Amino acid sequence: MNNTMIKILTLSLTATGLSNSALASDSGNWFLRPYLGLSQISNFEATANNVDGLTGPAKIDLDTGFVTGIGIGYRYNENIAVELAWEYRSNDSDVLVADQSLLTNGNYASNIFFINGHYHFNGHGDWQPYVGAGLGWIQEIDIDFERNGIESSYSSDGDIGYQLFAGVDYKLAPAWVLQTELRYGSITSIDL
Repeated sequence: MNNTMIKILTLSLTATGLSNSALASDSGNWFLRPYLGLSQISNFEATANNVDGLTGPAKIDLDTGFVTGIGIGYRYNENIAVELAWEYRSNDSDVLVADQSLLTNGNYASNIFFINGHYHFNGHGDWQPYVGAGLGWIQEIDIDFERNGIESSYSSDGDIGYQLFAGVDYKLAPAWVLQTELRYGSITSIDL
């Protein structure tokens, strides 16, 4: 699938599992942050080039999916942390090609590596809100679908994107926190 411009907007509600040490507000410590959540990617339009034998405009409709990942980072002080994170995201898809061929049973998925910065505000008791931003490198992004028992796959890699996020930590113990956050991400100009 070839397109001149795709804008992927992601909104995910991430209920992070337990994170250790640094995100529990200790400064000068490393932390590990696994997460799992819901993924909502905006539907988008593209230009198909010989997809299932058809060329023309394509419409991609995406269902709510899931996102999972893990980050490792360092907390410099009470407010500032940096993180290197890996994220996998998957959403079911339906693709309409050239207004005539509907390709169902599809999947739109990505593997992305992020470098993130976190700013943690002063906490209120065991609660500490934070915001952050990250720059991502797409290791792989692809769309797969099946028609008449034959699977087709179109992919890309090496593209750059960004994300913004906000969340809150809840301190469970001196070295453990539970997090919840919302993320917004954008990747543009992808050729699959």
